[in-house]
Amino acid sequence: MKRIISVLFVLLFLSVSLVEAKEEMVKTNLTGVKVFLRGAELTHSAKVKIEMGVTDLVFRGIANNIDINSLNVAAKGNLVILSVNHRLDYLKPSERNPRIKALEDSLDLLNRKIMFKQNESDAIKAEMEMIFANKEIGGKDKAVSIIELQKMSEFFRKKTTGLKNEMTQISLDIKEIQKEIDRINKQLSELNAEFNKPGSEVVVTVSANSNVTADFTLSYLIYDAGWQPSYDIRVDNINQPAKLNYRANVRQNCGLDWKDINIVLSTRNPVQNNNKPELYPWFIDFQREVVFRELRKEAPQKVALMAMEDSNIRTEEAAGSMADYFEVSQTQLSIEFIPSIKYTIPSDGKPHIIALQDYTIPASYEYYAAPKLDNNAFLIAYLTKWNDYNLMPGSANIYFENSYVGKSFINPMISKDTLTISLGRDQGIIVNKNVLRDFTEDKFLSRDIERIFAFEIVVRNNKNLPINILVEEQIPISKNEDIKVRLMDASGGRFMERDGKIIWNIQLNSSESIIKKLIYSVRYPKDSIIPNL
Repeated sequence: MKRIISVLFVLLFLSVSLVEAKEEMVKTNLTGVKVFLRGAELTHSAKVKIEMGVTDLVFRGIANNIDINSLNVAAKGNLVILSVNHRLDYLKPSERNPRIKALEDSLDLLNRKIMFKQNESDAIKAEMEMIFANKEIGGKDKAVSIIELQKMSEFFRKKTTGLKNEMTQISLDIKEIQKEIDRINKQLSELNAEFNKPGSEVVVTVSANSNVTADFTLSYLIYDAGWQPSYDIRVDNINQPAKLNYRANVRQNCGLDWKDINIVLSTRNPVQNNNKPELYPWFIDFQREVVFRELRKEAPQKVALMAMEDSNIRTEEAAGSMADYFEVSQTQLSIEFIPSIKYTIPSDGKPHIIALQDYTIPASYEYYAAPKLDNNAFLIAYLTKWNDYNLMPGSANIYFENSYVGKSFINPMISKDTLTISLGRDQGIIVNKNVLRDFTEDKFLSRDIERIFAFEIVVRNNKNLPINILVEEQIPISKNEDIKVRLMDASGGRFMERDGKIIWNIQLNSSESIIKKLIYSVRYPKDSIIPNL
């Protein structure tokens, strides 16, 4: 019984202490950010002096829209953490965003211009009133000559016309200024809605037996952030290996600027489902007929599912020396890029480039041509051992001889050991495909027709150095036993029967030409038509 009374006394004392807890505001410092492919983990620190008793520490400077379940608070000091809560402060004055301040300054300047224009307009009106008040010429007993009347009439006309024109121009100027004011007000409304959000706070209730100074660390997840890999592949000439610049496009819009802090990039995705997959019994049966009404009812669901799956699938250059300040760490579940320098990423939702690594990759080069599709020769780079560099799927900018060639896509998930990159067309190599009319003919047999197709492929090297070029052509593949395709002449080319390709590996010296023949026949019944022949 005495034990129960003691416990109740302690609980009563604790509840009274919590009610009478002091509230102390604490400003936190953002000390580190770990950016995932989607989301980021922010870490704050603060040193707090705590008086004896129960205190509510209100930590400010926290990002918006945090994942409350991920909130973690740790402290070093002689105290006890009683509770941790998150709340929003709608009355806290927010820091003025530089973009908002710039727009407000522009708005103030435009309003002053309108005031000046209105002052000019008022002055012109007063001048016109003065002119009209003194428009009488002469007196009652003094006659006015026609010449004087004409002069005064001309004066009034010119003067009033000029003043009214000035007033019209002022009115037009005010309208243009007002349009600009309206545009700025609309932009300010959007920015205020974006940045002037309620402040995010973490309330930590602590109990201390004496006055103490404690070091606090807060960490939590946000989802308004992430990074995407991108690459620059540079080839100076075909006698050197390729250079690959590994970059990260980092974005964040958590309402808190990341100013001069350590940023770690991780290949982990905390948003992804981490539940272990389960295999269920796989039942099979004969196909059953489905009535049309049921098919129509299910079709939109199938289409929506396919669209959803498809959407899931598709889901300023930094200085090159920045990549030297990154360390790559292989963790149990991911790869992390750890910088030794600090970065600043504003909360604007825009991508900001961070250089991760620079690699020199072994490469071999050759030319490629498919004269059936294009009369140009393309320079191809074959990058080997590229899967040793911890690459992620991402877009790549291709540069050859310091000129931008175009874009490609790197997908490390493919099984090939060699990455093929097209470096663009080379106008110094000419490829032509011509019809050999002397060999092309149609033979009408008893039941069939046999059509013979003959071409010559001319490749000329106009460059001042020898080249290797891979030329590919094709013949049709029959899907019907009544259609017979026969390769008659391929000038020594390698025939890939499975896909109908003919491949020539050609070496050409400077200013050298070569001719390859391709002759094949297609035989089919006379009364049949092959549309794509």
